[in-house]
Amino acid sequence: MLARDVALTHIEPRHWAGWYELLVPAGVRERPRWALAILSGSPPKVERLIVAGHGARGAVDPVQLALPPTQANLQACARRLGVSAVIAIDVAVLAPLAAELERGLGLDQDLAAQGLAALRALKQRSGKGVWTEPPLLDLLPAPGYDGLQRTFDLLIPDDSALCAYVVDDDRASLAASVIAVKRKGDVALVTTHRAIEGDISEAALARDWPSAYRRVLRAVGDKLARPSVAVFLERATLDRILLGPPDTLGRELNARRLVIDPAPAWLLGLLGGATVAAIAQRGALALASFLPQAARDAAGGLAERARSVMKETGAHPFALLGFDPIELWLALRQYYAPRRA
Repeated sequence: MLARDVALTHIEPRHWAGWYELLVPAGVRERPRWALAILSGSPPKVERLIVAGHGARGAVDPVQLALPPTQANLQACARRLGVSAVIAIDVAVLAPLAAELERGLGLDQDLAAQGLAALRALKQRSGKGVWTEPPLLDLLPAPGYDGLQRTFDLLIPDDSALCAYVVDDDRASLAASVIAVKRKGDVALVTTHRAIEGDISEAALARDWPSAYRRVLRAVGDKLARPSVAVFLERATLDRILLGPPDTLGRELNARRLVIDPAPAWLLGLLGGATVAAIAQRGALALASFLPQAARDAAGGLAERARSVMKETGAHPFALLGFDPIELWLALRQYYAPRRA
């Protein structure tokens, strides 16, 4: 997925920082602080408890983490220490974990394959020597690399570009941009708007982006590769999509506050299906509140059916992955908070 000799050119640092600010949860981005607990023995005891990150306190009293390291005890420890994450590791798993990683990682693998191999090794030890709060090892899937690559090849054609732009709400400048070019199955080039600044300035694009984005598409096609997927939106729209109800994306798309152009058929089908499912689910649940219990149960079943209808058709674009990224996002979105809260 990521070429060994991937080229990073014309990177605008402000846009790179913008993606970090936009997509990383506030608890990680703003004054991040976490705790690491080292456990040993049988039954295990806390040998050291260390607070690191913003305002790091170093070693603290190990009794702050009650054992066993259940999710409830980890959450209580996080509250007591005022940290956003707690990681507990039994020293007994370090040697076998390192040996497994050494066997599973190779110099010929790209970063995605290496990351998946490491994640799978850690997931196998979740609750068996490695514990985390939030429970990301349980939430994050670790699909096989082949399925990931095949999905990428199925959805994104070679010799094409993917573009994503976020415009500041006052339309004075861009908050973030990225352009990635795929060749021979891999992302071979990553750049930002700076690569086409001579064709359309950042200020001109931001000022009239709902129509000026077409100039971006022409410039990318002329200088880099034909765009296959391009997304344009403002900061406030991204906030609403990240934090709003499931059908927010469809509503923002219909209102043209979000522009996806070009949008491949698989993406249009996914967005349309997600919108219909969300409306059907919401409508069924609303209807249920006016019905007797037996009818409520039936309406609840209809809502669940709406949620899974795309999977049952066998035409879901993420079938090869083994998990649904939309469902994954719904599980992770609780860790996000409004940026301006």
